[in-house]
Order: sequence, then structure tokens, then C-alpha cells
Amino acid sequence: MPHRREFLQRALMLLGAGVCAPALAPWLQSCSSETKQPTEPGGTVELDLATVPELQRVGGSVKRTFGQHNGGRAVLIVRLGEREFVVFSAVCTHGGCDVELPQAGRIPCLPPCGHGSVFAVEDGRVLEGPATMPLKRFASQYDPERNVLKISF
Repeated sequence: MPHRREFLQRALMLLGAGVCAPALAPWLQSCSSETKQPTEPGGTVELDLATVPELQRVGGSVKRTFGQHNGGRAVLIVRLGEREFVVFSAVCTHGGCDVELPQAGRIPCLPPCGHGSVFAVEDGRVLEGPATMPLKRFASQYDPERNVLKISF
């Protein structure tokens, strides 16, 4: 039968492990080589482009959240042409950090991941690793008469 001191030490260690484990879980998950993309409930949203100055010109981009779509995380919307848009999850497929707005046709991953992954603005493919999976792309349809972008999740 353990002595009182040993019993208390073991009890405190177990209590500490129970308190620390939930705090460590996200940190440990970020160490995985590839991050699962957030799940979304499905459905569509319409974005009135007249309310988004960043998307008035070709090459413009913006990050937006749409409720719980994309797991409540931002999407990256880029205007590639007068009538052409792409919509990606703004979540890096390697480290799970947000990606930056495009710079010279490239979408870099933001710190704190700082691992150097870079994605192509046209289609989200990996240009530089360590990421091996492209950015998740969402279907979109532009209605020029209404100046509205419909995004399907």
C-alpha cells in the first residue's frame, strides 16, 4: 500500500495530465505533416461585389469568412479576369495556418507556421513545399448582370 506522500504525488500527476492534455492537443496536431481541411456544412452564399473594393479590379483579392462554411475559417477570393474568380480555403494544407493574400501570382503561408509553403494563385497547386496537397477550392459562379459572386461550399 503506497504511503500518503506517494499517493498524493501520483494523484497530482494524473490531475496535471488531465488539465494539460486539452491545451497540448492543438499543438501536437500542428506537428502532423498534412493538416485536414476544415469541414463545411454545404450550401451557397452570394457576395455582392459592389461592397468589396478589393475585387473591383483584375488581380484583386480578399479574405472573408461566411459563418460556419469552411469550418468558420476564411476563404481567399481572387479576381483572375473580368469574369473569372477563384475561391480557396485560406487554410494551409500543411501547417493549418492561414495563407497570405497573393503576391506576384503566389500565395504564401503565414507565420507562425513559417514552413515556406507557397501555392499558385490560378489553381491552388503547391509551388513550394513542404505542403504536398493543393489549397481546397470552392466552386464559384459570377453573375455580371448583378455583379454577384455565388460560392458553393
